[in-house]
Amino acid sequence: MLISRKSVFGKGLFAATAPASLWLLAQACGGTTADTPAQQDAGSDAAEAPDAAETPDANVPDTSNVVSPIYPAKHAPMPLVDNNGGRVIHNPKIVTITWANDDPTMVARLRQFDDTITGTAWWTAVASEYCEKGNNAPCIGKGSSGGHVVITDPLPMGGFTDSSQGGASTIQDFIKAHLASDPTFPQPTPDTIYSIYLPDGVAIDLDGSQGCTNGGFGAYHSTVDLVPGDGGLVTTAYSVTPRCGTDEATTTVSASHEYIEAATDPDIGQNNLTYYMLNQTWAFAGGEVGDLCVDFVGGNDKLTQDGFVIQRSWSNASAKAGHNPCVPVPSGEVYFQAAPRVQHVILKKVGDSAVVDVDAYSDAPIADWALSAVDFGQFQGGGTNLSFSFDQTTVNNGYHVQLTVKLTKALAQGATAFAVVSKGGKQQNYFWPVLVTQK
Repeated sequence: MLISRKSVFGKGLFAATAPASLWLLAQACGGTTADTPAQQDAGSDAAEAPDAAETPDANVPDTSNVVSPIYPAKHAPMPLVDNNGGRVIHNPKIVTITWANDDPTMVARLRQFDDTITGTAWWTAVASEYCEKGNNAPCIGKGSSGGHVVITDPLPMGGFTDSSQGGASTIQDFIKAHLASDPTFPQPTPDTIYSIYLPDGVAIDLDGSQGCTNGGFGAYHSTVDLVPGDGGLVTTAYSVTPRCGTDEATTTVSASHEYIEAATDPDIGQNNLTYYMLNQTWAFAGGEVGDLCVDFVGGNDKLTQDGFVIQRSWSNASAKAGHNPCVPVPSGEVYFQAAPRVQHVILKKVGDSAVVDVDAYSDAPIADWALSAVDFGQFQGGGTNLSFSFDQTTVNNGYHVQLTVKLTKALAQGATAFAVVSKGGKQQNYFWPVLVTQK
C-alpha cells in the first residue's frame, strides 16, 4: 500500500505494528542465496569488538575482482518473507464495487480485470507458493469473479474514512449497510475480496493518512467482520483503491498489489499476520509481498500481461535461488545485486565511520554495473545523516568492494538506514538496505 509510515523512523525505530497493508512509496526488490554465511554488525567500535564480517571467509572472494564463472557468485543471504501462522485466501472471489456516476469505460475495464486476474499466469507466479503452516496445509489457488455491484447512493460529501486500529470506519459501515439492504451485494465468504473502486475526486482517510497524496497511500486492504444472510460470522477481506490519476494503469497496478497482499496476508488489520517479512530493515516501509517489490530506486516493478499493467510481487522461492525475488521475471532479464556482508552499522558519534564489505553478483552474464548508496533519512523527512565512499563503483558478478559509511549529522531518532544501489542498463536498478544506529 502507498503510505509514509512515520512510525518506522519516528517513535522508536520499527516499533509500530504494521497497519492494514499500506502500499508504500519506498520499496523495491532484492536477492539471496541460501547457502551463504549470516550477516553481522559493523561499527566504529570494531577495534574493541572485532566484526566477524571483517574476517576473510573462504566462501566469499576478497581480493581478485574478476568476473566469477559461478552465477550467482557467493553473497550474504537476504531475509525472506516469514510465514507467521495466519490464514491465506484459498480461491479468491473478487467482487467489483463501483459507482453509477463513474467513467463507464473505466468501470468495464476494471470489471474485466477483476474477473480474470486471479486466473492468469501472473497470479500463478505470485501466489501459488504461499500456503498455510502445517503438513498438507492449503495453498493459494486460482480464483474467480465474485460478481459486480453498482452503487447508486450519493457519495459522502467529505469522502470516506477507515481504520486499521479499531477506529471509526465509514467504509466498513458502507459494506455492512449494503450487505444488509442491497440484494445485488454478494454474500461474504472466507474467499471473498470486496474491491471498492472510488470515483475520481472521492477522498479516503485511513487513520489520518490521505489517499493519493504525497506521503499518503495509493491503495490498501483490510478485513471486516460480517454476518451473512445465513448467519454466522465471516471475517472478510476488502480493498480500497482511490482514483490516483486518470490512467487505467495506475489503478490496476494498485489493485493487483492489494489482491496478492490480501490473499497472502488477509487479516493484517487484526494483527494476525500470515506472510509478512519480520526483518524490518528490509521491510522498513512495509513487509508484505507487494510492498517489498514497489519501485524504490527506479527498478522495473511493473509489467503488462493479458492487456493490463500489474505489479510484480515477492517470491521466496526465487529469492532463495539467487534470482530476482520480484516475479514474474520477463524472459531474458538478468538480475544483478550488491550484497553488504553486514546488516547493521553502529556509529558512536558524528565523524565516526565504518567499512562495509560488499559482494556483487548476477544470475547470468551481464555488462558491468554501477554502485552508489542512498540515505533513507531523506525519504523520512529528516534529511541526510550519512556520507558514502566506495573504493570501486564499477562491478560485476564476483567482485568485492568496500564501502565507507560516515556519520555526518547526529541521528535525531537514534537510527536510520541506507541502501547500496546497483544501477544497470535499461533502467534496471536494485537496492540492498542496511540499518544504522548511533549509540
